[in-house]
Amino acid sequence: DPQQDFALSIDDCSDIATHTFNIRAATVLRHSIKELYVKMDMIINGKTVLTYSETLCGPGHVKLIFCGKKKGEHLYYEGPVTLGIKEIPQGDYTLSAKLTNQDHVTVACAEFTVKNYLDY
Repeated sequence: DPQQDFALSIDDCSDIATHTFNIRAATVLRHSIKELYVKMDMIINGKTVLTYSETLCGPGHVKLIFCGKKKGEHLYYEGPVTLGIKEIPQGDYTLSAKLTNQDHVTVACAEFTVKNYLDY
């Protein structure tokens, strides 16, 4: 996305499904975050199977340490992520996420695709 300066690093991609792995993510905010909303879609083999939305920042909702950050500030996260999935069935999986602020402006968006055609 030409509107974002975003970096993501994942250690040990081969172990993502069953183990804890470390990620590093960084961005420079192009918009302030007084309020922040997330909308996520999970698409399996071309069909949307799950849609999820939640308020992450706002009056009475401060779930993230970067709530209240201003335009131009840096955001950085480094730490472990555990999916705890024992087996991923064969197919194409897409996870789409969009973060919008109080002005309905996209603060960040990402789409991750996993294609699994391995027999376990």
